[in-house]
Amino acid sequence: MNRIEYEQAFDWDWSDTYRSESARGQALKHRPMQSRVLARVCEGDSLMNFALWSSLPQGHPVGELWLETQTDLHGAIYLAYGGYFRQAFVILRTWFELTIAGLYFANHYEQPNSRYRQWRAGSRQAPASMPMVATSLASHADKSLGVSADVIRQRLEPVYSRLSHHVHGQGLDVYDLQNGRDNVPRFLARSFDLWWTGVIEVFATICYLYRLFYTNELGTYLLNSKPELRRARSVGRSLRSAVPEFSVLVHAASA
Repeated sequence: MNRIEYEQAFDWDWSDTYRSESARGQALKHRPMQSRVLARVCEGDSLMNFALWSSLPQGHPVGELWLETQTDLHGAIYLAYGGYFRQAFVILRTWFELTIAGLYFANHYEQPNSRYRQWRAGSRQAPASMPMVATSLASHADKSLGVSADVIRQRLEPVYSRLSHHVHGQGLDVYDLQNGRDNVPRFLARSFDLWWTGVIEVFATICYLYRLFYTNELGTYLLNSKPELRRARSVGRSLRSAVPEFSVLVHAASA
């Protein structure tokens, strides 16, 4: 088979090749503001995770899982712009879950038989119940802010619930996303906008959690690297309307 035949077999032509109809081209054309915001979300996510990877101890779950969380974010964007919205929602949920797993296991990772190492080896499950996660996170002694399990749960549970609707297709009917769908990937405005809102909600929640636990580590990195601090403030200004939680995080870390 030649390249064109592969593109047709895998529907890559509908995602990428057809100039007037490709899902990716239509998304970039019709959602330029959202595309610019996503680019800054990726920059902000990379910046703060590199800061934590540099500042936290070697082997810390947040640092070790950074490659997975970053590629989940980028993979979700690639799928959504290619017209695969349900699949993009699924990866948004794994981005959210893996970020939470890094925080959840942060107190139990140093020893070879720690809960984190057991989870990495497949012999322990990470909790999928947001009330259980919230209770665990609220008990961590290294919180920068004194918030209760109920407050944390109220931030996590609605986001996780909305993402979970899409995993097995329920979201198609719950959010009325069937209109315009057929057997090839297409740009669908309603689906794109709902997915984009999901990215913003997940990123804002991650920023909140990092402010809750890692303000000091982020501050140490940023205050010792003036170019990165300037870049973080620039990203914060550009996301002030879409993701104010990122600006709050940068301000708290650099105060």
